[in-house]
Formats: sequence, C-alpha cells, structure tokens
Amino acid sequence: MNSEDIKFNETFKVAIENHNNKRFDSAEETYYKLLNLKPNNPQINFNLGTLLAQQKKFDLAKKYLLKASDLSPNDPKINTNLANLYFETGDINKSISYLDKVIELKPKFAQAYLNKGIILNNIGKFSEAAGMFEKTIELEPNNSNFYNIIGSTYIELGDLKKAIINLRKSLNINSKNLNAINSLVKIFKTTQLSNISKKNIEELTKLFLFLYKKNLINHDDLFNNAKILLPVQDKNNNLENLLNKDLKLIENSLVNKIISSELFLLMLQKSIFRDAFFEKFIYKIRKEILFFIEKSQKNKLSNFINFIISLAEQSFLNEYILFQSKEELSIVKKLENVIIKSKKIDELEISILACYYPLYKSFKIIEKLKNYKSNNNLFNDLIKMQIEEPLKEVEIKKSIKSIGKISDDISIKVKEQYEENPYPRWRYSTRIPTTNFLSLLNYDIRPNKFISGNKFNNPKILIAGCGTGKQLNNILARENSNVVAFDLSLSSLAYAKRKIDEVGSKKIEFIHGDILQLNKLNKKFDIIECMGVLHHMENPVKGLNILKNLLEPDGVLKLGLYSEIARKHIIELRQYTKDRNFKNNIFDIRNFREIIKNHENQILRKVLISNDFYSTSNVRDLIFHVQEHRFTIPQISQILQDNNLEFLGFTFPEIKKKYSRSFLDDKKNISLENWHKFESENPDSFRAMYQFWVKRKNND
Repeated sequence: MNSEDIKFNETFKVAIENHNNKRFDSAEETYYKLLNLKPNNPQINFNLGTLLAQQKKFDLAKKYLLKASDLSPNDPKINTNLANLYFETGDINKSISYLDKVIELKPKFAQAYLNKGIILNNIGKFSEAAGMFEKTIELEPNNSNFYNIIGSTYIELGDLKKAIINLRKSLNINSKNLNAINSLVKIFKTTQLSNISKKNIEELTKLFLFLYKKNLINHDDLFNNAKILLPVQDKNNNLENLLNKDLKLIENSLVNKIISSELFLLMLQKSIFRDAFFEKFIYKIRKEILFFIEKSQKNKLSNFINFIISLAEQSFLNEYILFQSKEELSIVKKLENVIIKSKKIDELEISILACYYPLYKSFKIIEKLKNYKSNNNLFNDLIKMQIEEPLKEVEIKKSIKSIGKISDDISIKVKEQYEENPYPRWRYSTRIPTTNFLSLLNYDIRPNKFISGNKFNNPKILIAGCGTGKQLNNILARENSNVVAFDLSLSSLAYAKRKIDEVGSKKIEFIHGDILQLNKLNKKFDIIECMGVLHHMENPVKGLNILKNLLEPDGVLKLGLYSEIARKHIIELRQYTKDRNFKNNIFDIRNFREIIKNHENQILRKVLISNDFYSTSNVRDLIFHVQEHRFTIPQISQILQDNNLEFLGFTFPEIKKKYSRSFLDDKKNISLENWHKFESENPDSFRAMYQFWVKRKNND
C-alpha cells in the first residue's frame, strides 16, 4: 500500500469517526473530498448517501445510494438503506422490493426482515408483519434493539401484552436499553392495568421495581399502575376498612407490610401520590407517628425510619399539601424546638419534622445538618433534597442574567406566584436518545408531515416559559441544538438550571424576564415552544405576536393553551374559591382540598382525577392562578388566521387515533372545524390543554 492509499484510509477513518459522533458537517465535507479522489468507491458513496438521509436530504441521498448500489448491487446494507430511504419518502412498493432483494441475496440478514415487518405494520398487513418479526428473532435471538423495535411496534398496534413481553426480553439482554425503558414507561403512563393474576402481580412488581430504580425516567408516569400492585389487603385485613376505623395503623400487620414494601418506599421517594385514598392513608399514619413523639413513645418507631424518611421526601415533593391540624402544628413546633436545642442529631425526629415542613426553612437546622453525614444513605438523600439542593438554587439565582424590566401588572402577579411555588416540582424526568428534530416533529404531528427547506440540523431553540425545566431533557435530545430557556420566575429558572447541571449539559442558556421583553434578545429561532404560558398573560395574542416575530421564516412554534370546554369543572372550582373567599396560600389550599374531597357535587369532585390536584404548585396553577384565559378551537383557528400561521397538528397520538376513526376524510388530522366537532362530542379530550404545532404561512 503506497503513501497516498495510507493517507486516503486515514482520512476515511476520520470521516467515519465524525459521522458516528454526529459531527455531520465535518463528515460530509470529508466524504466529498474523498469522492473527488475515488468517485467509484462504493463504500464512500454509501456512507455519504446514508449521512445525507440521516439529515433528511433525501434527493441527494438517493443519488449516492443508487450509485453505491450500481457499484455493489448485492450489498445488503446498501439495499437496506435504499429501502429505508424509499420508505421515508413514501414509496412503499420500492422499499419492499429492495428488502425482498436483500432477503433473496442474503436470507440470514435479520435487519431486512425487521424493516419489512415495520413497513408491513404501517400499511396494516399485521399477520405478515408478525411473520417478519418472528424470523428476525429466529436469526438474532440476542439482539436487544430488535426486541425493542418489535415491542414498540406492538405498542402502536395496541397489542400491549406482546409489547411488554418483547420489551422485557430486550431489557433481559441489555438492562440499560433506554429506548426499551422509555417504551415500557409509555405503556404504563397511557394504559391502566386490570384483572391481574397473583403470578402477574409478582412479575409486574419486579418490573416496576426495576423501573423505579432508574433515575432517568419520570416516575410519576408509573404511579397509577404501581399503586395497584401494593398489598392493600390480606386474608385478615383490608386497608380501606382500617382507614375507616379508629385503630392504630402502624401496629397493624397489613400496614406494616405496606410501609416496609420496597416498591411503596420508592414510590414515596420518586412519585407524587396522586390518589385520594392513599393520601388519606399517608395523612393518618403521619399524624399517628407525630403523636407517638408527643407521647414519648419514639422507641416504637425505630423500625420504621426508612418509611418516615421516604414520607418526608414525599411531603417535599407534594410541597406539604396534606392537611395539618392545629394540634399537629403545635406538636411540630415543640418538636422543632427540641431538635434545635439538642446537642445530638436525632435522625428520626428530624425526619418526622421534615414530613411537616422543609428543613431549609430553619437556619438553625441548616447549621446543625450542613456538615452531617449519616450511616443511612436514605437520610443523606433527605438532607440533600431538603437542604443542599434548595441552598444551591439560592446561589444559582445570582448567576442567571435578566433582560428588560418586569413592569406589566399581571406579569408581576404571575411572577410572585411562581417565585413562591416554582412550577412544577419534579425529581426525575424521562431522557430520550438524541434524534434529529425533524423526525421528532413529524412523529408529533403525524399523520401530517412537515416539509421544509429547514432540516433543523443545528436548530436554535427558545423555550418561552420553561418553568422548572421538566421538559428540558427532551429538548436536549434534539441533535446539535442550541437552547435558550426563558422564564418570568427566577426561582423556577434556578430549579431548572440545577436539574440540568445534574445532567452535565452546557447547551442551555438560562435567561430571566417577561415574554413582553423578548424582542430584546435580538435573536431568531428555528423552534419556539410556549406551553401553558400565553393563557396566563393579560393579552395572549400580544404574546403570540412577539413569539412569531422571533421565529425564522421556516421555523415552527409549539403552543399549549387551555380549553374552555375541557375546563368547565375548573371554572366552577375557581368560582367556588372566589365565592367562599379562599386565598391563594397554603393554608387555604389545604382547607379547600379537604372540602372538595368530601363534597357531594360530582362536578367539583371531578378534579380528584387530575394529577394537578396533588401538589401545592399544581393546585395553585390549576385553580388559584392569578390570571387565566381559555380558548375554543374556533377561537384558536381565528387567532392563527389573523396571525398568518398554519396549523400543523395536535400532539396527542391516542386522541388522534380516535379522531381519525370519526373523520376518515381528514387524512392529515388538521381540520380545525372537524376538531371542534370532535371536542364537542368528547369534552375531556384536551383536559390538560391544547398542544399543537404551527408554522408561518408561506406568504408571510
């Protein structure tokens, strides 16, 4: 091999390394240089075509992949990637013909069977697709990714039993397969399990324990199914009956079984308990524990220290929303004084106190604990959660820059609310693998498809109203993105930055200010997201105009707005609070919740099924917000028309499936007239809010 060949091969290796590490611009430039030297090299044509397809440059990709195929017509990888390209561009027949060619030439090439199965599923040939999947697994029974893809496909088909089986097989092979983990979470978030056998309860409990121990998912998504796995009855007892009797809970064998359950403890530590029944249980047992302290019976609690710590972490997560009686508050005050005066550090007493108010609220307790290390890691975790992290946020606030002055009266009131209760409180969020944004967008708006000159390879993103940043891990998954996270509340931004710092990302710039001052950024963005923000402004349309003017001509905007129809019961609740003079503070919120939980009016009680009813910041945002607008779909349609914006689609796949069955002619699911009819017949469809994407019209 001469020196030129050696140099060529070394350059090719660098290009491949850049390609694999998603440094696409550098890789593309090098591939072109190499092609100038060896235009008939099939591997370089293949690599360049594949790279261009990854960037959604399909016409160019086709040119180089076809040339690679001409040069090496029997290469299975080249033909498979051509099949993928034709599938992406909608030519299903050509795609299948290339895969059939691969299968004929190389009958043991598992990827071809897998890809064909996915295509057959997409066109509704389910039994043929199942045959392809079976062949895929037969050829590569230990491929974790194959099981994951097959499991995800079964989710789309609604066959959740087969989906779970395949996803569990994927994780048995590779327990760190993030796609498989996220797919399971997706199932348990959107589907309520029922009629579970004893054997299945045992298997599902193991699976949920596995998921709860992962700190790269949103554990709140698991809660509704995890709670039905808890041992709430045995042959002698039933928890519901116990709660209705004036008995000592902590001395009961069934209660002991529940509060020592590993799953229950993990749920307390990582999920907000969004269930009125379990909230009642937690309230009663917390009160009972406090009274043991009052009666100097602390020795009876020593075996329950991890439960009490977990309960303190749950209390911090829900922002102490559970009712606290005057008697309890009096005992808590005495307990606080005992802890402060004592020279010793009593972990049990401190944990009980932390069930009633956050430890960082007491300077003396901070001083007592700031350098303390326990032999119990869970207690150290409590100190981190309730002291170290809040103090870190205080420091972070000093580093966040602000633009403009917040002077609008409504903006000032909204800011005050979120400074007191940063929204929402969360501990972990779901992380997803990095993906080109255009793929994510088209997944979001399917069956519609966004076609644009903007390939979003290095997107500039603005999150207008990022709050505490729960969505930012998803934003970080957008390849090569540069993100500005903007919010009215400095406390919320500090929370968000702390959480992003934990991930180790430097891709997000945090800025404090009012949307009304956003033009002072002097920047344009490819992607703007403004979820649940405009409806809290004095003039939402004015806010929308500001955002639109920050959007690149071929950029996209995601909006979240409250539905007038879906929030009818919330409107009644808001009126109820005004009529009875409930104030927007923690004491009135607690009292209000107790009344609603026991109210005879079923319309008011409907809020009990809302996730937002179970933490303080969520209740304030849901019912006690200082400013709220609501919209109907015809109003949204008019606003979009007035602002020359084109509707691209709602983001809820399950709702769109139901809509599609009613409006067969609306192939893209974008008729807002039809969507209004659909919502009128299905008033709870947008209970959270309308979430949808828009873009500037071409003539704007």
